[in-house]
Amino acid sequence: MMTPSGPRVVPQYRNNVLWAPLWCLLSACVLVVGARAEQFRGPVAQANWQLDASVFECRLVQPIPRFGSAVFTRRAGEAQRFVLQQANRHLANGEAQIRSEHPEWRETAQPEALDAVSVQSGAQPLVVDWQRSQRLAAELRTGRRLIISYAPWDGREQRAEIVLEPVGFRAGMDGFNDCLSGLLPVNFDQVQRNALYFPAGYVDLPESELEKLDRIALYASADDRVTHFYVDGHTDGLGLRAENLELSRERAEMVTQYLVERGVPEQKIITRWHGERYPVGSNRDPEGRAENRRVTIRLERRDERLSAQRD
Repeated sequence: MMTPSGPRVVPQYRNNVLWAPLWCLLSACVLVVGARAEQFRGPVAQANWQLDASVFECRLVQPIPRFGSAVFTRRAGEAQRFVLQQANRHLANGEAQIRSEHPEWRETAQPEALDAVSVQSGAQPLVVDWQRSQRLAAELRTGRRLIISYAPWDGREQRAEIVLEPVGFRAGMDGFNDCLSGLLPVNFDQVQRNALYFPAGYVDLPESELEKLDRIALYASADDRVTHFYVDGHTDGLGLRAENLELSRERAEMVTQYLVERGVPEQKIITRWHGERYPVGSNRDPEGRAENRRVTIRLERRDERLSAQRD
């Protein structure tokens, strides 16, 4: 009986069968590696939280290698926030998920989903309000790490993660809370431009307007970068123009004197008066005239970055 000629397919088939489990294993490994999220984190031993404290702002910061930093911050006159600051473009517009879990050396609890927060591209892509930031701080205080999972800006399906370690957080937050007690009641943005409103025909200010002046003086005494105060007096359009000009002068000088008595150097104050020339409301109705009876205060402050460049 003759043996059939031509290629034998059975051995090749058997060979494929033998290799199939190995190829499946390798493919599974590739899938597992591909599914693993890119992480931004530093060595645990170097992940201490750093306190930056002043009367203007309290900041508790953990640097994140290759990403930027995570910051618990409270600025004078504002509520506490948690902020991610990125040095490069990493986060895309969308949503990030925050979860907490015990560090790798403690296998005592399952990860816990905490919150979903919106993300906007920019230097501070993620900002969490006071109430949510308190929850994040509480998790770190108990020794749990925070993991922020998000979609990268370049459109990859694989999500990336930012890992915040609890190392040194409790001591750092104690210092942060001590800093809060020394914050000024206002920040520069809140005092940079102010208007003080006067009753019709009067030079004296109501108590509520004097409180504004006190806050301005208090801030100025703490910030030596403030270089000038522009004080401008105004009136409504009722009465004679010459009398209104004199009334605006008296109002402006009253405000200037009040600031000087509370420690603002007189040489930094530029006092001007304009009578009825620059109305901001209509002089035809009581509401508009009330807006016009005012003294405005504008502060100028030296830019420390420009000063450093000149030096």
